[in-house]
Amino acid sequence: MQKIEHILIRFKHLPRHLLVAVSAWIARIITALISIISVRTLLLYLGEERYAVYVIVYSLVGWFSLCDLGIGSALQNFISECRAKNENYSKYLRAVLQVTIALCIVFIILLFFISIFIQKILLNKYFYINEIQTINIICIIGVILMLSALLSIVYRVYYALQKGYISNVLPAIAMIVSMFLVVLCNRYFSIRESILTALLIFTIPQLATATIPFVKIFKSEVKNIFNFDFSVIKELMTRAFKFSGFAIMATLTMGIDYIVMSQTSDATGITEYNILNKFFTLFLFIHSAVLVAACPVFSELNIKSQFSVIKNMILKYISFGFIIIVSGTFLFYAFSDDIIGIVAPNANIQPTVMIFILFATLYISRVWSDTFATFLQSANVLKIFWIYVPVQAFINVTIQYFLSIKYGINGILLGLIISFLLTSCWILPYKTYKFIKEKGQQNAK
Repeated sequence: MQKIEHILIRFKHLPRHLLVAVSAWIARIITALISIISVRTLLLYLGEERYAVYVIVYSLVGWFSLCDLGIGSALQNFISECRAKNENYSKYLRAVLQVTIALCIVFIILLFFISIFIQKILLNKYFYINEIQTINIICIIGVILMLSALLSIVYRVYYALQKGYISNVLPAIAMIVSMFLVVLCNRYFSIRESILTALLIFTIPQLATATIPFVKIFKSEVKNIFNFDFSVIKELMTRAFKFSGFAIMATLTMGIDYIVMSQTSDATGITEYNILNKFFTLFLFIHSAVLVAACPVFSELNIKSQFSVIKNMILKYISFGFIIIVSGTFLFYAFSDDIIGIVAPNANIQPTVMIFILFATLYISRVWSDTFATFLQSANVLKIFWIYVPVQAFINVTIQYFLSIKYGINGILLGLIISFLLTSCWILPYKTYKFIKEKGQQNAK
């Protein structure tokens, strides 16, 4: 831990915000590439049907990340505010430690009682696999994912301390360790076709890399663990719930696909969707990385009321995203047989032209929506998200379920596309236009 920080600080001649941004991009690229590369090894290790189970269970990462109830984001804000005022922030660290311990106890007890029912619902098509009949996989992996989510609060502390490069590097290291372990098990050990082992390989390193910095940051507050300041806890949770609301709505929109597929699709369909989605997510990352860098620029231009520049930037970033998605889709489709032959040599996957069109349409919709959303968030225009995102989530879940019964994974993609077209694809541009127009009129006065 200290060695990693020492190595990174050697680059202190770089501005801190640039170091954080660069480390984030590198870490996300490493994570995305390992995620793609690991498909081949996991398929060889598990086989297609067990890999489908692995994908379904691992997709719950996003849901278990909600266990922190937005505390991490709230803590980051409080620490940043205290540092700006040159005030001590230890009371917030203590409050977070107390709440985290309480949440651990509550969620572990809750998971113990409901996990078996979740497993029966999500994996009902795969109960002929002996491992699913005899092991409560959801409970075991759920505890690990829940603990990882709560301990990962420490990464927000490092962001607030302007050491976000640590928060970016450690998860990437965990992914590298996981990849090494699964290759090692696949080649040199007789353990094969164990879904639980594969899941442990890709979850325990993430838990371990979060535990080490968590202990380092919060150990000073252990001696005061029973010193409760309920006014601070209330202040913390009031702000945290605002962040958790956004997280819940986003997960309902983008994290429901594998849950629906567990009920409506077969193992081949889930595997095909998972592989194609990993590649398109990589394409989207290129655009997302640009938007991350653009966010503070948008904020500054908005303060200066340079709206013509903002309009040009929005158009430029949308065009850039379209080019990335369209060109990436053509290249992926042109070499799809070779790529899938390398990534999933034993899987019976033959993606059609239609599924490439649907994926491209979905990710173009995301490029369009994400660009306007980035500007509105940089201008602190947040109320609109609370209005439309629940509606989008409801549309998405409903359409996905009914269409996927008839059209398989194409129905999943159609549900996502329709939910974007009926909500964010027109609401966000309209709100942006309205905001710029109103600000322009105010400045004219």
